[in-house]
Amino acid sequence: MPIRQLKISGVRNLQPLEITPHEGVNFIYGNNGCGKTSVLEAIALMASGKSFRTSKIQHVLNHESDRIEMFLEVDDEERGLCTMDSLRLKSGDTLLKLNGSVLTSQAEAAHWLPVQIIDPNTFKLLSGSPEERRQFIDWGVFHVEHKFMEQWKTFRKQLKQRNSVLKQKELEWLPTWTTGFIESAEVIDQHRQTYLKRFKPEFERILNQLDNTIDVQLAYYRGWDKDTPLADVLEKQQERDLVIGYTQSGPHRAELRIKVGKLPAAEILSRGQQKTVVAALKIAQGALFQQESQRRTIYLVDDLASELDEKHRHALCKLLEDLDCQVFITSIDKEKLTDVWQPTASKMFHVEQGVVVEEPNL
Repeated sequence: MPIRQLKISGVRNLQPLEITPHEGVNFIYGNNGCGKTSVLEAIALMASGKSFRTSKIQHVLNHESDRIEMFLEVDDEERGLCTMDSLRLKSGDTLLKLNGSVLTSQAEAAHWLPVQIIDPNTFKLLSGSPEERRQFIDWGVFHVEHKFMEQWKTFRKQLKQRNSVLKQKELEWLPTWTTGFIESAEVIDQHRQTYLKRFKPEFERILNQLDNTIDVQLAYYRGWDKDTPLADVLEKQQERDLVIGYTQSGPHRAELRIKVGKLPAAEILSRGQQKTVVAALKIAQGALFQQESQRRTIYLVDDLASELDEKHRHALCKLLEDLDCQVFITSIDKEKLTDVWQPTASKMFHVEQGVVVEEPNL
């Protein structure tokens, strides 16, 4: 799934650009604030509809523009060469197209552009809210289970309706919505559990290659007691649910617990170790996706040298190269990009004052 051509305009301080990335590794370097991370941000925005740097799309928009326009030509393993267009207006309106046909949702774009991000903020996968880790699990499920998105929408609808009934104290409707909620909740939970059984050994393999001294365990909490049917849990909690006006138990309260011994990994590991664990999680997820779908992940690695020493940078880069996927890597120093890794299949781009220029081959 490499990007063959990339056009961007209207993103932060980037000047309108048109580049032809390498299907392998793309090194991007430049001073702080020059715009190198914005290239990765634009690709992520196309794939997920959101930035990994800010929650407000207005902050991604160039202050002199009223729109963000992007064009990608991607080489998909299923459909061959495809074009993807994105128009995002300052008003919030969005238009997405695949081969000229309008896409009805951001999820469709995500399907055709599977992207994994490793950046300084990925520490939140360990230290952030359970929602961060639920979203991580669901990325993996979404990309291998084609019905998952519709099933997830059904679950969210059932949860919303049940919460509304609880809030309004409409007891006559509660059994109906509880039944539907349980059915959809169990489908979501089963997908997650099945996925994690396949994911855990892949994660352990990748982490061992990155750093065999880090011992981390993954445990899945499904959002209610593992030994009690959800129907029994909801019946027991019904009075309390009515008091607080929302459903306390279910897949929306699930958690991927990442621990060292009995303690959260974020409380035990150093910053460098945390980044190594997060990198292992992201690489393992992409590797499993590639094994099961025969499609390749695109990796966006921002600020490679941050928190990682030379040994770990080399191990991470070697894993990415072994995946035979497309990678975009940024760094302030050109030397930090090439000191431990000089793949034969690569391109180098320099960014200065928002202008991206391809340099001669290494």
